[in-house]
Amino acid sequence: MKKHFIKFWDKIIVLLLGSSAVLSSCAYDYGCIADEYEIKGVVTDEVKNPIQNIQIVKHRDTIYTNAEGKFTFNDWSSGIRLKFEDIDGEENGGEFETQEIKVDFTDADLIKKGKECKTPAKYTKTVNITLEKKNNSYEKVNH
Repeated sequence: MKKHFIKFWDKIIVLLLGSSAVLSSCAYDYGCIADEYEIKGVVTDEVKNPIQNIQIVKHRDTIYTNAEGKFTFNDWSSGIRLKFEDIDGEENGGEFETQEIKVDFTDADLIKKGKECKTPAKYTKTVNITLEKKNNSYEKVNH
């Protein structure tokens, strides 16, 4: 009798644990469609001239600014770190300092609400970056 009672409760516990995992899976984005995050903007120099071919790196993804200095970056997570780096030197109007930023999204950036686990929400943020020219003058050191 005792064995049957224990087997009965084992089945109930397994059933409850299994159903709670299924019911809560959407709360943790398991099996759900991820929200979409878009960052767009323009990279310019100190006098607001657009800078072409600036490399923009996010983790392992890399894009480049176009002739108007514009870029668009799409991702599936918020809290994105971007690194802006001049990789072609004088060809784009001078050598520019590297700049890193973190882009956080807020409710103000929401442009399309999603339905939980069915359709993604879409966030868009405009980030305009001004890169400073590198100081290439070296002071002579007297010994």
